[in-house]
Amino acid sequence: MLGRTLTQFIDSMMVSRLGPITITAQSIGGLVAFVPESFSIGALGVVNTFVSQNLGAGRLKRCGQYAWAGLAIAAVLAAIIYPLAIFAGPLFALIGHEPAVQTGEVLYFRYMILSVPVTMSIRVLEAFFYGLHRPTVVFTASIIANLFNIAGNYVLIFGKFGFPAMGLEGAAIATVASWGLQLAILLAVFLRPEMHRLYGTRHIRAARLRQCLGILRIGWPAGIRFFVDIFTWSIFTTILIGRFGTEHLAAATIAVRYMTLSFMPAIGISLATTALVGRYIGQGRPDLARRRAHTALRVAMVYMGACATAFWIWREPMIRMFLAVSPTAADGLDLDMIVSIGGRIMICAAIFQLFDAIGITFSGALRGAGDTLRPMIFSIVLNLVILIGGGYLMVKYFPQLESIGPYIAATVYVIVLGIMMAWRFEGGAWRKIDLLGRGKANAATQHTRNS
Repeated sequence: MLGRTLTQFIDSMMVSRLGPITITAQSIGGLVAFVPESFSIGALGVVNTFVSQNLGAGRLKRCGQYAWAGLAIAAVLAAIIYPLAIFAGPLFALIGHEPAVQTGEVLYFRYMILSVPVTMSIRVLEAFFYGLHRPTVVFTASIIANLFNIAGNYVLIFGKFGFPAMGLEGAAIATVASWGLQLAILLAVFLRPEMHRLYGTRHIRAARLRQCLGILRIGWPAGIRFFVDIFTWSIFTTILIGRFGTEHLAAATIAVRYMTLSFMPAIGISLATTALVGRYIGQGRPDLARRRAHTALRVAMVYMGACATAFWIWREPMIRMFLAVSPTAADGLDLDMIVSIGGRIMICAAIFQLFDAIGITFSGALRGAGDTLRPMIFSIVLNLVILIGGGYLMVKYFPQLESIGPYIAATVYVIVLGIMMAWRFEGGAWRKIDLLGRGKANAATQHTRNS
């Protein structure tokens, strides 16, 4: 997931040389394509939870079993999502952006949908390696894939070394190819003899229905939550922001690219927190799990606090970096207007950064304990009431604020969600969750002794 975010940021920087309309089409097309995949990504993330808890409990062979169970689920869900590529045209016609934007949205959407078997398999293997406390494997595969993506972009977007200039389609092809390379690297490490000896990673038939159902039982709330997050954000961007015109949409698109760079490392910290909390719970040490979560929170707040400072001080120069195009590539848009709007959105982002760090980190800690249902409820309610409901009210009753009105609602949403996640974790209800069935085993042992 982190590799995917970095890939898309690099793509955006290079595609931005083709003009604001192209980068907007790429961003919206990719975002809408991520909506149907989001449930799978969220649900499969709990592979990290099961792997880390079994690692802590010393049940090493089950780590490989849960990885194969996750890959099996990913294959089924990808087959369900795949046919959506057929309906790209009617879908974006319904959204109703300008024709030039729609054309790019449809093209990029189709490539992203057709790549879901690869991206979902990557997600499972990343969760497996995070659960084993081997993030270096994920990091190395991501770096190699992104370097490949940069080279592919250069060749295919701009037409180098005898290749035709393919523009946005070239960026899509390079992205999908880089994900294929990333998956190949992860699989190569996953199937190594050492990994198989320790975790049984070559036993394809090791996955059992019980483990698949376990992943779905704990993962479906996380999947629903992530789906609602992405779906409501898509509505927020395409409808609430898009109704104010292409300049506003372009400004929001660029600002969101910087926001991804702020929360991307925080998500990495969150995934590491999931693995740490899971491992210490597997060892029967919830006290250490809590302390590690607090340490992770401090690291996330330092990083995102630095991002907040950068967003506030250099907001307009950062937006302008994506607009270094010739007048003919400006698509007839007012670039100064885009910079001004984007700068105001960056102020909103700067305000909620620390609260975003709190929400992201504690979400990962709760997921490591298997506490996914209550965070899902919090997220759904706040998304619908504050992000979408509040955003709509700002558009209706304060239209003079234009696209900044919905972003004020988004700022309130992130702040409240961060507070709710902190309240849930500090309340300690997660300590009572028993994914490994130790309580039942202890009860059975006690019953046998009494008999």
